[in-house]
Amino acid sequence: MAIKKLPSTGDAPRSTGVPESLSAGGPSDSAGFPWAGRTFDHHDTAFADDDGRASEHVTALIRAVRDAADAAQTAGEAAEYWSAVSRVAQAQSEAIAGFAAERFLVPMLAEAGELGQTPDGRTVEKSQELSIVSVAAPDGRRVLPVFSSVETLRRWNPEARPIPVPGSQAALAAAQDGTELIIIDPGTPEREFGVRRTALEALALGERVLPAWADAAVQEEFRVLGAADPRIAALWIAPGELENRLLQPEVTVLLRMSESVGDAHREVLQALQARIAASEIVARRVDSLTLRPVAAA
Repeated sequence: MAIKKLPSTGDAPRSTGVPESLSAGGPSDSAGFPWAGRTFDHHDTAFADDDGRASEHVTALIRAVRDAADAAQTAGEAAEYWSAVSRVAQAQSEAIAGFAAERFLVPMLAEAGELGQTPDGRTVEKSQELSIVSVAAPDGRRVLPVFSSVETLRRWNPEARPIPVPGSQAALAAAQDGTELIIIDPGTPEREFGVRRTALEALALGERVLPAWADAAVQEEFRVLGAADPRIAALWIAPGELENRLLQPEVTVLLRMSESVGDAHREVLQALQARIAASEIVARRVDSLTLRPVAAA
């Protein structure tokens, strides 16, 4: 369930063709999201004045997440840490909503189409096809890379050709293509930001969504899942990754066993994992998680 790290620039891309939501005339509801009434201009004309540089708004949204994360990581006291974590949650939520109307560049790679032969017998490409690119996360899930600027796209792959689309349309394309994750500006660490499976719909609709670890309903669900076993003295959740670069699982589940657990640690963990797997709230709201037992205080 965990995502340990993103593929690097050198990883082989996977071409998937062009989703209908990146092409003019594709059905608006192909990804299953309720976006009736929304329209997008075709990418050939929607960004006619685009100079290829990153939007100041996108830069500011990512910077707000990083600043709050830095404050949490350098906090000296628990109250200071959790205050900064709350700001991280709000900044991530605002970023997801804010990205929807911003221009991003979806990379396309040329693939050989029909082959032919010249009069002297040489094999040549008679045509080329452009295909959207995805890369594989370590857990096997597919990641759609998108870029805020031509500069970051070229840094990732100088051969890729940019297709400009609104962030909302990139989310629809990912969902339609069965891709669960989006990463903004991979290969440029200071600008990377991930959109997880559970935030794709919010991005498509331009809505705010809190990370799972900040969602009161998710917090309560895990409290109930822990309370179901008296051998668990306490269970709570915390952020798995503050910067949201998809380098770690989204949620860390911390649990402390009671003294009565004896040698049944493995049994308790397996039973908890089964309850988590059966939870509809967890399935709907948590992208990925890791369990971390902690010692008694």
